[in-house]
Amino acid sequence: MEQLIQSLKKDFKEKGFDIVEPFRVNDYNGAAIHKLNNFGIEDSTGIIIGCTKNFWPHFEKYIKRINNVPKDPMNCFVIDTIEGVIENNQEIKSFEFEIRYDFNSPSSGKYVHIQTCGHFAGVASYDKDVMWSIHPTYGLWFVFRSCVIIKINFQGDSPKLPPTDLLSQSEKDEMKRYTQIAIDEGWINLETRLKIRDACPIGREYRYEGNMFDYFYPLKKSSKSVLESLISIENNIIHDNK
Repeated sequence: MEQLIQSLKKDFKEKGFDIVEPFRVNDYNGAAIHKLNNFGIEDSTGIIIGCTKNFWPHFEKYIKRINNVPKDPMNCFVIDTIEGVIENNQEIKSFEFEIRYDFNSPSSGKYVHIQTCGHFAGVASYDKDVMWSIHPTYGLWFVFRSCVIIKINFQGDSPKLPPTDLLSQSEKDEMKRYTQIAIDEGWINLETRLKIRDACPIGREYRYEGNMFDYFYPLKKSSKSVLESLISIENNIIHDNK
């Protein structure tokens, strides 16, 4: 199993997904309402996949390659990248597996509470009090994108759970306050959503910037226009080189 995990870590990192860690599916299933597939074995293995801002150049490259802006560009990129890595990884071919994404709905039958996966993988503490996963290095400036469940028994002890005392009570209260405001607003106010992340003092050096910031927090321009600008610049470069 260790060889498989190290192989996936290497392959995903090359594509900008720098959070790849295993977790015990039984740990997740013991805490979550929506269960993961254990494939009929005693203790199958899950792998959480996520990223920090390091994925952005790969996303830009993807948009330039397809030369258009799809309906849901980020999800299209995530699916293309994750399934591409899995398909080309030689170690995983020997095993039965299932991929689930953070955007799968409960009605799809593939819903996963992705923060709980990250918690039991020891990556980031899911704080139910503030309703956010907090990474000891990245704070809130990261995202879980997917998990892969593999039909192989988990080996060894469960991963050590992440620290839960990363924030002071006043910092947690500030996050809770803005989160409640965001809920009351229906999550449509981007400035409120940004204030939640900025209320966490950890990981500020990983805060999004430039085109990445404008895409996720389109306060001055639309997300679509950010990507259309990338395509336009790329096409101009190609034209000038002809």
